[in-house]
Amino acid sequence: MEEKEKEIGKSSVRTQKSSMVDIAVLLALIAIVVAAFTVLPVLVSAAQEVEVRVNAPEYVAGTFNVTIDVDNVTDLNSGQFDLSFNSSVVNVTDVKEGEIDGVAVPIFMWHFFDADTVRVLISMPMDVGANGSGSLAEIEFEVKGNSGEKSALNISNEMLVDTKAKKIDADWYDDEVAVLGTMVSVNAPAYVEETFNVTIDVANVTDLNSGQFDLSFNSSVVNVTDVKAGEIDGVAVPIFMWNFFDSDTVRVLISMPMDVGVNGSGYLAEIEFEVKGNSGEKSMLDLSNRQLVDTKAKKIDAEWYDGEVTVLGT
Repeated sequence: MEEKEKEIGKSSVRTQKSSMVDIAVLLALIAIVVAAFTVLPVLVSAAQEVEVRVNAPEYVAGTFNVTIDVDNVTDLNSGQFDLSFNSSVVNVTDVKEGEIDGVAVPIFMWHFFDADTVRVLISMPMDVGANGSGSLAEIEFEVKGNSGEKSALNISNEMLVDTKAKKIDADWYDDEVAVLGTMVSVNAPAYVEETFNVTIDVANVTDLNSGQFDLSFNSSVVNVTDVKAGEIDGVAVPIFMWNFFDSDTVRVLISMPMDVGVNGSGYLAEIEFEVKGNSGEKSMLDLSNRQLVDTKAKKIDAEWYDGEVTVLGT
């Protein structure tokens, strides 16, 4: 009887030890699973997708730059892409090297594949790879279209290659630009006395070759004494002629040399006035019969804004 009780006791101890071992194994497995899930986000983070995107301003005027940005690239040694656009709206003038985390990305070559597409090839020295984020290339454009016109900037025939001559998988994203509207406005001081100057300001104009406008005013309050040349981004805008259309209106014609266009912002003309009225009297400065023309003899769409002056009290 005592021997049986001893055997039962030994069996109970073995069962308890076995249970403790099972629990220890279970806890170890749980710890491994927890550790695996803890490490998983790090592994996922380390395998971030490479992205390449066209980085362009939303609205453009005159000239502008576009970068072909790249994120999270590893061992980049060479690559190529075609960039397509609407050449009647914007056109490429140059392609310059990119930079990834302080490392220059040389342009091996670039050329026009057709009128609406440039092909760009980049290449690092042999066995040299660039890592990180930056740009593959910087592309310079000039605006050819009119206000409100748009052009997609689409990438195709794209490829990135690493130092082992293996293709680097990447997601590629296009972009779009819209031509900023041309604006013409009367820039006059709010209050005037004796003599003062008014400029006919223009913003965001492209290929301006000629134009005209009538400026009307109350000749009993203010009167024009002279009209002088304008200037757009450092380029003189000659006055072809000006004259009094009637006692309250001057007509101004501007003209650049044939086939010469001016781009950017500035003023079409500077108009000198003298005060004729009394303190507190006002005169509108209204633009009419207005038109701007580009180097192809096409009308440039623009928004025109008038002005007003008040004779300063004495």
